[in-house]
Amino acid sequence: MLTASEKDYVFQYAYLPEHITGYVAAISEGEPFLIKDYLCYNRNGYLIFIGYPLNEPFEEIKMKEALDMAIEQIRPKQTVLIAPSIPKLQYPRSESESDCYYRLDPSDLHIHQKLRNMIKRASRELYWEKRGELNDDHMQLISEFLSAYKVSEDTQHLFKRIPKYVSSVSTAAVFTARDRAGSLVAFDIAEFGAKEYAFYMFNFRSQKHYVPGASDLLLRELINTAQEEGKSFINLGLGVNNGVIFFKKKWGGIPFLDYKSCNYNLSNSSIFTFLKLSGR
Repeated sequence: MLTASEKDYVFQYAYLPEHITGYVAAISEGEPFLIKDYLCYNRNGYLIFIGYPLNEPFEEIKMKEALDMAIEQIRPKQTVLIAPSIPKLQYPRSESESDCYYRLDPSDLHIHQKLRNMIKRASRELYWEKRGELNDDHMQLISEFLSAYKVSEDTQHLFKRIPKYVSSVSTAAVFTARDRAGSLVAFDIAEFGAKEYAFYMFNFRSQKHYVPGASDLLLRELINTAQEEGKSFINLGLGVNNGVIFFKKKWGGIPFLDYKSCNYNLSNSSIFTFLKLSGR
């Protein structure tokens, strides 16, 4: 559990979605805690270790030391690690996944004419609103996405927990675009719960009521809101695939952090036998 001063520290220096404790706690049902400069989440023997230090330069050896401390403290059956690099540990692990986070500097934003025209066209057909809640049609659009695309079980779980996340924190915002008939065309979920960063968390688009430029219109309004709230940067999230990368790059997003993730299975690891024998 984080103390009041620790919560303020995380708020001051958070730069990843995984640093937003309300978000990760809602998705994973894990309890946040700090090990040195690293944020972790614990849920009944399941450890999530965020290997990106909040206010220190990343050094793999220091991250590994903190990870070992967290494992010794929690003694989890399974550990999920996300970090710029994966250290060599004695535990069996899954194959690592690789990507990178993209970041946008609102003060250096240059929207080219083609994108301006796309937004202008969408603005003629749509109206948008910013609220702090999801309606039934938002959740229906999430369900349609899960039915239309083959995604991993982890992604399915994540998307199904989105309503819980939005309803449990006050810093999440839902940017919604509707056509003149009131039909839901697209929506974004953004997060503003860090001092310097806003976060582009999720984007969903309707196939039935598709309007070109709807997502661009919403991102523009998200950027405007971030500027109004004094945010220095917008973390646009991971690249995911070529289409998502293209969208983020056309807005000026640039890769700024490597991302790797893996799962460690510690349930049968000899390290726990050692800890037991050593009386720890």
